[in-house]
Amino acid sequence: MLAFEYNKFNGIIINSDQIPENEDEFLPQLNALLSHAKLKQKAVIWLTLPIDLAHLIAIATSQGFTFHNCLPSEVTLTYKFEPQGFVPFVPTHSLGAGGLVQSPQGEILVIRERGATTYKLPGGHIELGETIEDAVIREVLEETGINTTFSTVLGMASTHPYRFGKSNLYIVCKLVPLSTKIDIQDTHEIDDAKWVLPQHYLADNNNSAFNKYLIKSLLNATGLGKSTLDFSQFSTLKHEVFLADNGPQ
Repeated sequence: MLAFEYNKFNGIIINSDQIPENEDEFLPQLNALLSHAKLKQKAVIWLTLPIDLAHLIAIATSQGFTFHNCLPSEVTLTYKFEPQGFVPFVPTHSLGAGGLVQSPQGEILVIRERGATTYKLPGGHIELGETIEDAVIREVLEETGINTTFSTVLGMASTHPYRFGKSNLYIVCKLVPLSTKIDIQDTHEIDDAKWVLPQHYLADNNNSAFNKYLIKSLLNATGLGKSTLDFSQFSTLKHEVFLADNGPQ
């Protein structure tokens, strides 16, 4: 039988490190685990196969496993003993962050991607395990060479469908510049970056109505500040919480 452990949701998680590579060994061990799980009245079995064991996917699906989620290096499948059994949802959104950076002279920082004709706020994809704060600071630095510090979350926008049938959540953050000299790091993606007065950006008909609306709406907004509470007293997970200013306490 395949090595496994129980989880607290009446499920079984197969140990990926001890799955046999040989199909003739994998199938009987998988069936033995299915029988064991049924006897113990378990609800779900989780099976994650690394890419070097991808040849076992067909065997798993032939026994009733279905796809749940996929990463570049692995695929996770599940087996439900009841069709209506609950399986936690797969990720539904990709996440992006944009930085609204305004200089002491009142100019805003904008970029133009290669192949594009319009300018927009610098920003990009939030990587797995990366905080919103770290992601938007990193993206602005890569796309413009401007170092910044995080101030507040100003707004959000959701788009569906976006890529691969998923939705996208775009988070606009206010950043404070620590430098002003533009030095594009990601020259493969970014064609130009510049400082421009908001009124000039808004008057340029080449820029998209959506980006102009964002800047017009958020330029003087206050936003949600990052909480200074020490979350380590509650959890070992990485936390990032943004709260509205509730005034003097």
